[in-house]
Amino acid sequence: MLNCLIRGYSHAGLVDEAIRILLEMVTEGVAPDNFTFPFVLSACAKGVAYVEGIQIHGFIVKMGLGEDVFIENSLIHFYCECWEVGKGRKVFDEMPERNIVSWTSLICGYGRRDLPKEAVGLFFEMVEAGIRPNPVTMVCVISACAKLQNLELAERVCGYIGESGLKVNTVLVNALVDMYMKCGANDSAKRLFDECVDRNLVLYNTILSNYARQGLAREALSIMNEMLRQGPPPDRVTLLSAISASADLGDLLLGKQCHGYVLRNGLEGWDSISNVLIDMYMKCGKQDLGCKIFDLMSNKTVVSWNSLIAGLVRNGELGSAWGIFNEMPESDLVSWNTMIGALVQESSFEDAIELFRRMQSSGIKADKVTMVSVASACGYLGALDLAKWTYSYIQENEIKCDMLLGTALVDMFARCGDPQSAMLVFYGMTERDVSAWTAAIGAMAMEGNGQRAVELFYEMLRKGVKPDEVVFIGVLAACSHGGLVEQGLQMFREMKENHGISPQIVHYGCLVDLLGRAGSLDQALDLIKSMPMEPNDAVWGAFLAACRTHKNDKMAAIAAEMITESAHERTGIHVLLSNIYASAGKWTDVARVRLSMKEKGVRKVPGSSSIEVNGTIHEFTSGDESHPETTRVNPMLHEINCRLKDAGHIPDLTNVLLDVNEQEKEFLLSRHSEKLAIAFGLITTSQGMPVRVVKNLRMCSDCHSFAKLVSKVYDREIVVRDNNRFHFFRQGLCSCSDYW
Repeated sequence: MLNCLIRGYSHAGLVDEAIRILLEMVTEGVAPDNFTFPFVLSACAKGVAYVEGIQIHGFIVKMGLGEDVFIENSLIHFYCECWEVGKGRKVFDEMPERNIVSWTSLICGYGRRDLPKEAVGLFFEMVEAGIRPNPVTMVCVISACAKLQNLELAERVCGYIGESGLKVNTVLVNALVDMYMKCGANDSAKRLFDECVDRNLVLYNTILSNYARQGLAREALSIMNEMLRQGPPPDRVTLLSAISASADLGDLLLGKQCHGYVLRNGLEGWDSISNVLIDMYMKCGKQDLGCKIFDLMSNKTVVSWNSLIAGLVRNGELGSAWGIFNEMPESDLVSWNTMIGALVQESSFEDAIELFRRMQSSGIKADKVTMVSVASACGYLGALDLAKWTYSYIQENEIKCDMLLGTALVDMFARCGDPQSAMLVFYGMTERDVSAWTAAIGAMAMEGNGQRAVELFYEMLRKGVKPDEVVFIGVLAACSHGGLVEQGLQMFREMKENHGISPQIVHYGCLVDLLGRAGSLDQALDLIKSMPMEPNDAVWGAFLAACRTHKNDKMAAIAAEMITESAHERTGIHVLLSNIYASAGKWTDVARVRLSMKEKGVRKVPGSSSIEVNGTIHEFTSGDESHPETTRVNPMLHEINCRLKDAGHIPDLTNVLLDVNEQEKEFLLSRHSEKLAIAFGLITTSQGMPVRVVKNLRMCSDCHSFAKLVSKVYDREIVVRDNNRFHFFRQGLCSCSDYW
């Protein structure tokens, strides 16, 4: 009678009452038997009453019932439910006799506790021991294979279904369908689904949710339509997948139909349904409806707030998203990652770093998603000290460095002018896809090491990695910066002939840049004329930049006549034409181009340079005296100019593209942003430390000569990243060998 009471309480999940009956039994002198303890342990497992379960385990041992198979199986189940699979395994290993329940309990315990490899391994041990699996065993091990997403292993496991003569029921079919879809074998899953004659709601939801998860929205909605025609009525889980599929397709009408079904069937009270509706309306461009659903929610969870913020960010409403973020009563890692990622996308890199610091102060631990955004921000800022700190943070906090994060770190160090660290991270990666190789090739390109970039490309091919369009952009740019004309032309030919990749306009732009830098302007212009598509402003920009470098205003004039009206709208084209005419002293043409710019509202982007000192980014703009450190920078700049003049430096006044006298030109030239930043770096960093500057435009020839001589006179390494590449100045020489 007492066992029946304990069993009833256990079934209802009433742990305290079940244990109380056990204590009454002992007090009244009624000895528990091998049925009592499994019922009590079942109650402890349901209530995750770990401490009580351990005490009962001790009681079992004292009573000498520790070798009862029924009780030991219950102990394994209890420990696995309390996340103590190791203790469950210990009980299993010490069992003198095991049955199918013993093996299945531990296999299921491993599977549910995210130890799928151990679950599958134990299954094969069981089969070798001559134990035939039952349907429960097979469902558990197949679910473990689904988590591993290993189709070959799954097929081996499934082979035992036929060998064991098991009857395939709906539960087993559901597990198989889920496993095949998780392993990418959708055709096999669909075939099983179609062959199943008694499909239930769980099976429909399994295939529907997997299609939605894979982004196969149309296939998901096809299953939904079948359910509405001849299947069981959809439930909350069904609607979650259907609404998600509507959002992926941007199908507002279908999304509204799903919303109508939700309202008609009283499902709007579920937070998860409201959250997915917010996401759907945001993705369909109906921001007001998404906000309305959010406002009507009686229980706004963190996920609800995150759905709203993500939608606002996606629709370009960063200001509104920022306001909502600051209003959140409670934020989680997803909230912070969304905002940090949004700031990086908006090029607000310093704000992204600052928000990351706020996140740390809030006690939120970063993950790899966070660090990808932070690494990107560091790279764009060119802040090497911050980049090194970011890398150390990842290592110290044991954040798993997968391919995405590893690639971001390679790119970060490359953009910060530390190619050695970039390649160290690259070769430390256990797996490398084409994006990782592209980042490494880009690191060599920015350094100007074109030959090494080409070698990396062919090393990638030897490793069996298939190239894509993007990697060819990187290797062609590397050839351009390194003056490797023949290799660049060969690479361009190999794209189509060897790899079946049709060159896009960006590849033609790289080739025009390659030929133009080498002075082959006629060949570059012929290439532009023969392009299978209309040349854009980037192509013309590369050609005009080459015309300016080689002081060929005649070729520039020919290009000016060929440039389409749409390209004339671009700021860069106007500026380049103006600069070419100014360099040739054609001030009438300069005035004409600048008048055209004024009429069209086109403004030249001012040159600006930034430098990181003690973790703070300082930005200087050409000719601007508003920086708070100007009173210290100007005397230092005067000292530098005097010392350089004594060393024989003569300013190249052709870089001043204004019709003013030589004294005025010399003054304007001395106020270029990178010179201001270099001067600031010399007075704020220790002797012997490199001075690192990031510039938004291409470095002029005078600033290049200036930096070379400063590196020699002051015995300091000067590193400048312009919008094309890195320049490493050491002892009066530059890494680009004056070819940039």
